[in-house]
Amino acid sequence: MPTKKGGPRPMRPAGDPVAAPKKAAKPRVERPSPAPEPVAPVEPSKVPRRNPMFPVGVAYWPLDAETDAWSDWYARDFDEDFDEFADARLAIVRLFVSWKALEPQVGQYDDAALDRLEDLVVAARERKIQVLVTFFADDRLAEMVDVPWGKKRDPRTDAYLLQREVALVQRVVNRFRSEKAIFAWDLANEAFASGFESTEAFVAWAAMMREAVREVDPERPVTVSVDPETLYRATGVDPRKALDECEFATSHVTASYRAYVAEGPLTSGPATYVDAFLLRSAARGLPVLLDEVGPPSLDNSPAEEAAYARTVLYAALMNRSAGVIFRRFRDLDTERREPYFRDPWEVLVGLVDRHGRPKAAWGEVKQFVRMAAHIDLSRHTLLPERTAVLMAAERYHALPSLAGLYGPRSCLQSYISAKEAHVPVTVAREDDELTAHTVLIVPSVFSLSSEMWERLASFVQNGGSLVYSYGGGELDPVVREVFGVEFQGDAGARRSLSCRVAQPDMLGPLKPFDVPLDVPHFALLGHGGATVVATDAKGSPLLTLNTFGQGRAAFIAVPLERAFAQGDPWSPPAPAKHMLRCVYGAVARAAGCGAPVACDAPEVEVAVFNGDSDDVVLLLNHSNDKVTAGLTFDRAVGTIADVRGGGAASIGDVSFGVPLDPNGAASLRVTYE
Repeated sequence: MPTKKGGPRPMRPAGDPVAAPKKAAKPRVERPSPAPEPVAPVEPSKVPRRNPMFPVGVAYWPLDAETDAWSDWYARDFDEDFDEFADARLAIVRLFVSWKALEPQVGQYDDAALDRLEDLVVAARERKIQVLVTFFADDRLAEMVDVPWGKKRDPRTDAYLLQREVALVQRVVNRFRSEKAIFAWDLANEAFASGFESTEAFVAWAAMMREAVREVDPERPVTVSVDPETLYRATGVDPRKALDECEFATSHVTASYRAYVAEGPLTSGPATYVDAFLLRSAARGLPVLLDEVGPPSLDNSPAEEAAYARTVLYAALMNRSAGVIFRRFRDLDTERREPYFRDPWEVLVGLVDRHGRPKAAWGEVKQFVRMAAHIDLSRHTLLPERTAVLMAAERYHALPSLAGLYGPRSCLQSYISAKEAHVPVTVAREDDELTAHTVLIVPSVFSLSSEMWERLASFVQNGGSLVYSYGGGELDPVVREVFGVEFQGDAGARRSLSCRVAQPDMLGPLKPFDVPLDVPHFALLGHGGATVVATDAKGSPLLTLNTFGQGRAAFIAVPLERAFAQGDPWSPPAPAKHMLRCVYGAVARAAGCGAPVACDAPEVEVAVFNGDSDDVVLLLNHSNDKVTAGLTFDRAVGTIADVRGGGAASIGDVSFGVPLDPNGAASLRVTYE
């Protein structure tokens, strides 16, 4: 999509052709190599102030205190804040239109309010910052859409109010259509969109507002800043059809979704993967801007807020985000009361405190922006993700189907295991083109349609690789053909899981184990031609591998991903986690799309950006413990250096170790001998 400088970068389509896979990496090292010898410093080349293909920004809310009135919309002095944005090299600031302030009476617009909005836009332009304008937003504080003359009618469906919304949108767009600082128009935030009661109403509203913008400004991107997964989970409204008409999508974690999928500490375990998981899920062929990034409550220490900011920024860059926008710049000055409670949609936690004093998280943002500026994303390309976790269509089935409850959580656990196997992975859905991927992981599904089974069979027959974990119930007859097993029924729930390895190294370095783990189902399998890789303690097949056509299909007899999600996702049994990582990694390696760099630390995420003469390697520690990641490349490394420049270190080996602090990250420029 055409964008202005500093806007979200176009994303590589998932099906782009890729180079032939590299040779298999040498075995992992048990301990890191000794500290490398320093060599002469590398002359730093001129770098931009910020990365034009990965903008970082912040939402600038109109009120900073609960004692402010709605009429105080952006009434404060904002120059000092905008100077701080410029000093931090931010590229985007999100501004919010107040319908209540701009149209206090029906058809009568407040020119002073429009001038105030223009002052903000001009202030951004003068500092070379672009503006994302959000028309209809709810924060439960500034009352931006609560027009008094609306007489409590629903602004999402009332025909008369819809006409007034169109008029407001066109008046604002017409005022700024020649303003170079405007990057894009955002129709609504998720707090406003959560008020829709049906998919049809939301799609119709978005189409109407989009057309209103397009009549005046046919060029700039238009989006709706809702995350398709979180909105559907909260309201049952599926916004995907509306989002598909946008030039770029957005993604974010809401407080309620985090509680559903990964409730617990923000800086460890599954919680550190949620932002990237939703980012991947929201893509659908569009660039995705990760917005509303920030802690959802005041429960975290400044150090935890900083660690969270660092984790999300690096995860976004490592997972093809088009940029990042933080939820709030300044802490909300709240009224003094106990117990403390506010609606989860309301924004409270900023990057600086209510007096403007920077917090540790603000320092992390500034450091990241300077680091990212040294990565030329037009010259260094992230390795393509040819492995995908399939979120089945059953996720959208209504109760009594439990797929909507457990499906996304199982997919998150599957995504995490693929990341821990260091496999470049994304998220796909049934209506996506399957041939865009080489490996598909179908985790713990309850049921698939016969049509989908036929598509999966065709995928494998034509050379694809499939990993499927049994989720309960009857299986389609095509399973016999694809997986080479006879399904003999469901043995039911078990309180423990055992593994006995029958074929060592066929699916990675598997190890036998017996662990307590509640598994809700166990598929009884008879021989049908597949190789039994592992069994349970009684000899029933646990893992099988079969060749079908030109591809391969692995069958896991238990819904392992669902068992992790239903239990304690922060501490599933380590041997069972190891088994799942082995299966994913081995299938991906055999298909030529395994880990680009071997890493002996599962908790460390690795991303490789290929360049002509060097590579950029990003590392992110997803645990809150210090770790040294031993990396093994498929060719000898000549030197490594921090991407920000400075001295390079000579390696002369295929392996070396990288120490990482808790939730720490490293950005390395790697050259080869």
